[in-house]
Amino acid sequence: MTDLTAGEATHVDPASVPVLNHLDFLCRVVLPGEATAGSFSVIEQRARLGCMTPCHVHAREAETFIVLDGALEGWCEGQVRCIEAGQLIHLPANREHAYRVVSDRAHYYLLITPAGFERFFLETGTVLDQPFEGELPIPGPVSPEKASELVAVLMPLGASITGPPPFDLS
Repeated sequence: MTDLTAGEATHVDPASVPVLNHLDFLCRVVLPGEATAGSFSVIEQRARLGCMTPCHVHAREAETFIVLDGALEGWCEGQVRCIEAGQLIHLPANREHAYRVVSDRAHYYLLITPAGFERFFLETGTVLDQPFEGELPIPGPVSPEKASELVAVLMPLGASITGPPPFDLS
């Protein structure tokens, strides 16, 4: 990525961005808040069927998922929506929400507004030595140690886990 001052054009070569395993989602922070004067950030993600988040709330950020391939299911305060390639879902701040991958594989962008929450991925993900297009991790349970780490990083960011994933897993 070319590091230019706020207000100037920023060019991003996603191949130059580290690939992370974040809770069995492959992700990379393709546009951090520093490049947008804090107005937004963009995370690119890929994942397998079964990857999901617990219920959580952001005090500050809204999340908009733009699906490029596959399908996601978004849950926001009891309402569920399936979004497929070419569609998006916007989850506003201060609303309990969660999402999961419901297709064999999914590829999508996550637009975070305002920026800042991208630090969560960087601080709790594991850097991988593989291309972003590489093999996807197999979803598994989050260890108690990892859950404690997530909570410790979320709290200063104004976000909290409010419960387990709300999806019917049967």
